[in-house]
Amino acid sequence: MNTINIKVMNKINIINQLVYILIIAVYIGFTGCSKDFLERPPQDRVTADNYYQSYEELRTSTAPLYNIVWFDYNERAGYSIGDIRANNTLSKYFNPGYYLFTVTSLDYNLLDAWSSLFKVVAQSNNTMNNIAEKASNITEEEKNGAIAECRFMRGTAYFLLVRIWGNVMIIEDNIELVENPLITLNPIEDVYKFIIRDLEYAVQNLPEKDEAGRLTKWSAEGMLAKVYLAFSGYGSTDGTRNQALLDSAKYYADDVCNNSGMELMENYEDLFKYKYNVNRAGANNLESLFSLLWVPLGPWGASNVTLSDFAFDSEVVGGVSAWGSHRASYDILTTYKARDTIRLNATYMTDGVHYPEINQSEGGYTFSGTDEAPLKKYVPGGPDDNEGMVATMNSPLNTYILRLADVYLVYAEACLGNSASLTGGEGWHYFHLVRNRANMDTIQSITFEDIMYERRIELAMEWQYWYDLVTWYYFKPDYILNYINNQTRGAGYSHTKNPDGSLDVTIVDTLPQRVNATTEDIYFPYPESEIIQNPFFNQDPVPYDFGD
Repeated sequence: MNTINIKVMNKINIINQLVYILIIAVYIGFTGCSKDFLERPPQDRVTADNYYQSYEELRTSTAPLYNIVWFDYNERAGYSIGDIRANNTLSKYFNPGYYLFTVTSLDYNLLDAWSSLFKVVAQSNNTMNNIAEKASNITEEEKNGAIAECRFMRGTAYFLLVRIWGNVMIIEDNIELVENPLITLNPIEDVYKFIIRDLEYAVQNLPEKDEAGRLTKWSAEGMLAKVYLAFSGYGSTDGTRNQALLDSAKYYADDVCNNSGMELMENYEDLFKYKYNVNRAGANNLESLFSLLWVPLGPWGASNVTLSDFAFDSEVVGGVSAWGSHRASYDILTTYKARDTIRLNATYMTDGVHYPEINQSEGGYTFSGTDEAPLKKYVPGGPDDNEGMVATMNSPLNTYILRLADVYLVYAEACLGNSASLTGGEGWHYFHLVRNRANMDTIQSITFEDIMYERRIELAMEWQYWYDLVTWYYFKPDYILNYINNQTRGAGYSHTKNPDGSLDVTIVDTLPQRVNATTEDIYFPYPESEIIQNPFFNQDPVPYDFGD
């Protein structure tokens, strides 16, 4: 990271992360969500030295890790990397370089992702250090639980970083980094080992139950299963994955699936309605394992600002400003199977689909149009549909980072492992819980291609699919490059609806429809500002000293 960025980050933290908490607390106070843990402010004037003196203060210190440090990633970088790059959505006016593979080191969304994810790392590090040095009047179990929240967040940020850039620097102490900001990159394998170490600590020290929105043991086990599954393919030379790592992925996913007590939401579309937000008082969402918890009508930096980017017109958000130009890509729209209308309609708007949750006072909203299909997921309607909690660039919805359906599919993929097909067992069963919720039929024999389809369609517009492609590339490089290069990218189209709900989609222009991605395109370029400041970015990575 460059010297300026690091000094700014640490100045913020030295002044105290409580500044963030106070901002959040002030604004949440106006929302009426009195039971939300994010709104608990310090009771007196505080400094870093006299804070961390009670369990409540300890809990408050970790609250910013659930939103503010993730803001720049959530704003635009997350979906640009996860969905535009993966060819799930595109806009001819915004970030075409992501779907055409022409992103450069000067791209501002790429810099936002880098700076935001390293803010998560820095905030986690500094909070842990403060807890270790200053916390008193709390039990070891309480202290370890708060540190476990920090280590989960740090591990999750690195899990994103390693799949965006590959080799990245591992940072455990940001104060030391101020004195010596020029540090080496560390290899992918060491980054994964660091992530696993963080998440294993979180598994051991997070509680099985906590208040809505807080991380639990099940959050950590679900993320750890996903990490082990991804890591199992890294370094493969023969197209197979490491069986011991697959077994670890199965072990943790199995525990979440069978022992957490969590369940899928009954209706897929309910996942993206405000009344089911996990941190909202009285909310009932048994599927969220980790979400970014935004402040409805909150300040810039603590709110979800994706609304106006996603909503194609103000008519679907109660008249507030909306300018969304993103549409379903031709490729994903033609990927949906004819029967998969529940997930299609909850993700993209196609002609004739009725949405009772939008414009409720008028009986709902019916989309009419046969051109390119605009986004529906994360477009919850207007203020009157959401207890007033909608404004321009201010959505009331939290952002899913990990939900139960994702872990079910991780379990199925880990059980499939290096086999050609999966014809029974627990993984097969949980795969079909996801599929059957969408009213899709049972598949007697699950293949890798079936896993690819389910992950793409189930998690479309949740910023997941490019990361999946990267981890599959680890052990199937030729297959994944061929898959990417045979996608239709950038094409304009029109669609018509068949009586069974399936679509006929026709290309109507001659914009670029193929890319020629190579091995060099799997990872994004490092931000130019970082390369200029740190000469180590042009050198080979150095093994990390784990100290053990």
